[in-house]
Amino acid sequence: MKNFFFLLLLFTSTAVFAAPFCVVKSTGTNCWYYNMNSCRQAAGTQGACIINQEEVEQPSASDAPFCVITSYATQCWHYNAESCRQAAASSGGACVVNPNR
Repeated sequence: MKNFFFLLLLFTSTAVFAAPFCVVKSTGTNCWYYNMNSCRQAAGTQGACIINQEEVEQPSASDAPFCVITSYATQCWHYNAESCRQAAASSGGACVVNPNR
């Protein structure tokens, strides 16, 4: 009985705290990934890694054309794609075009 309650708590907590990155495959979508590298590994060659729009903090108004999305923030401070990709790689995030621009 104790294990049942633990599993119930585990399933309810994962539903509440979804991760910012999702693997999409023909079998479905799993939003369990807190960094882009683990998401890409899980996706492999049979899937894709996307951003979980429901969990990602929307960027504030910014003139910068590129944003880094991580599990803890969305930062739109980058004026060129290369600096954005470097920042994303070092933080386990993803570089995206600023949707507010």
